[in-house]
Parts: sequence; structure tokens; C-alpha cells
Amino acid sequence: MTANSQRGVALLTILLLVVSITVVAGAMLASQKIAIRRSGLLFEQNQLLQDIHAGQQLAVTLLRADDALNDTDSEQDIWAQSIPPYTLDGHSISIEVRDEASRFNINNLYHDGAVDGTALVVFQRLLVQLNLAPEIAIAVLDYQDSDSTVYQDGGDEGVVYGQQSRGAASTLPNQPFVSVEQLQDIEEVSAEDLAALRPYITAVPYYLPININTASPVLLAALTETADRQQMQALVDMRGQQALAAIDALWQLPALGTVSADERQALTPLLATESQAFMALITAADTGAGKQRFATILISKTPANVANSSGGNNESVASETDKTTKHIQVVAQRLWAFRPSF
Repeated sequence: MTANSQRGVALLTILLLVVSITVVAGAMLASQKIAIRRSGLLFEQNQLLQDIHAGQQLAVTLLRADDALNDTDSEQDIWAQSIPPYTLDGHSISIEVRDEASRFNINNLYHDGAVDGTALVVFQRLLVQLNLAPEIAIAVLDYQDSDSTVYQDGGDEGVVYGQQSRGAASTLPNQPFVSVEQLQDIEEVSAEDLAALRPYITAVPYYLPININTASPVLLAALTETADRQQMQALVDMRGQQALAAIDALWQLPALGTVSADERQALTPLLATESQAFMALITAADTGAGKQRFATILISKTPANVANSSGGNNESVASETDKTTKHIQVVAQRLWAFRPSF
């Protein structure tokens, strides 16, 4: 091999090495950029999660401060007012609070190991108020009760409710609802039914009395056969001036004057003038990066002598006159990539 040939081979080898080094260096640089970008995204997400945690603490503090001011929960309270966003260093935290006791808790249908007949009748009336089939209430009850037979009518739930999407051999979960979206699992509840029900129901994992200071006229009208939503608007107008301090004020309305003593006694445990559950929507925003994260949190407010468990339907009903110190704490949290309906 001549000297020129040897120089050519050496030059080619050098060029190949340079190309290889360039490729490797480029790959390392790209990998480093990805790692830096991933770290940045993780940092941003972690910051937003910290903001959500701060919003959670702000919501709890707000409810604790409100509880110290009065013994009722109404739309005049500070938690029900528009709360300005809290901003700091390019980050924004905002909260919206909703009274879950203003709605009918579908888990009230079955608690303490037994069917609540009064709650069942009220739910059936609510369905009628919304022009929905009252038989839906039985299916909702059977979804959560502990047995495998249809309420009163009998028959195996797996056969009666077994449809094409679930199969005839399947059975209902027989456990409390975690969210109202689970109603979609019940064949008797269509998407249209759920859309009509959604503004009036909740799925709190413990017994939750209806707050007459925040409930809608539609739900209030479902308490008895003798009233309709137009008549119950009088109660809404009255509490707009001053919150009702006692359940007895409810029976002073002309529309409810004919309610019997026995019916009043049956309804009283299902009613309250304050709330034991709130839902808060927290929005955390990084205004500089244009990113947002959302969370919904369920906050319980129960008397200190009531054992609150988020795992089932075994709650006792607190006495209306029990003014002991409240436990106000978060019992559930759900993160959202997009703003949920609220």
C-alpha cells in the first residue's frame, strides 16, 4: 500500500470517528434536553399540586371560620359567597364551595344495615317532580343494599337487573355509591335521567341530612305530597332574609301546614339547618406557563361525637340541638386535567 493510500485510509477513519462522535454527542444533547424538559414539567406539576394542597387548606379554614360564626349554614354565609383568587409569584389559586346537603344523598337510602323508608319515599317524589320514573329509586336502592334480592318485590337482582351490557349472570355491587356517575351503571337510569337528576343529588359516603336553608324548591317539594316547587319558593324567599334556626319553622309554611305529626316525626332525622358535607372545586393556575390543574374535594363537617368514616354507610344522625365542636376535614380528593362540571 502506497503512502497516499495509507493517508487516505487514515483520513477516512478520522472522518468516521468524527461522524460517530457527532452522532453520539447529538443523541446525548437530545437526551439531556428531554431530561431537562421532563424535570421542568415535573417541577411545574409538583408546584400545581402544592397549589391545590394550599387551596384545600384554604377551603377547610374558610369552613372552620364560618362554623365559629353561627350554628346554621345558608347562602348568606361566607363560604357561599364569591371568593377572589389568591395570587402569588405568577400562581393563582381559586376555590368554589358547594353545600352537598342542599342535595339528596343517594346513599341515604340504605344505612345502618337497613333501608330508610322515609328517604326512599322522598327520592321517589323527587323523581316524580323531575318527570322521571319513581321505580328508578328501587334500582338505586338495590345497587347499594347488602342483599341480592330486589326490594319488596323480591326476585334475584342478577336476573331482574341483568341486561345486555351486564349479562344475566351478573349481580349488583351492593355497596355505597362513590359518585353520582355510577348511576350510569344502572340499566334503569339513562343518560337523560342522570342529566336531569345531577343538580339535585350527591353521593356522600355517610348519612347526610338535607339542609332546608340551602335545598332547592324542587327538593323541598319532594318532602311531602302536599307541596309543589312553586309553593316552596316561599321558603326560599323567607330564608333569603334570615336563615331558619330550627326545623319547626318549616312546618309554619301554609303549604306544609297539613303535614301530620307522624310524617313530621319521620322527616325530622332527614332534615337539618346546617350542613355536614361540602364540595370544593380548586383551580390552580400557573399564569406564566398557561397551565391549570383542578381538584374537587369532599369536606365533612360532623359533630365531634359522631364517628365519621368515608368507607361506608354506617353513620349516626347528629341531633339538631347538638352544638358540640365540629370535625371539619377533607375525606376525599379527586384530581382533574380539565375543569369538571360543578
